[in-house]
Amino acid sequence: MLLLGDMSVRSVISVMHLFGAIAITLIGVGSFFAIVGVFGLPAAMVALVVFIALAAVLFRRPQAEGIPR
Repeated sequence: MLLLGDMSVRSVISVMHLFGAIAITLIGVGSFFAIVGVFGLPAAMVALVVFIALAAVLFRRPQAEGIPR
């Protein structure tokens, strides 16, 4: 395994995934409160369920081994 100083490539990717998950969570929370402010709580709850469902679908999709060029 390729090592970069004390960190392996896998740990760097894990840290990047953690930051991505935190960013998506903050986007979701911000969207929820924006929709609550504009459309009300019922519409915000529906939008939150749709957001979570789409995030789960994207997370569970198979990952490509390599990007064809």
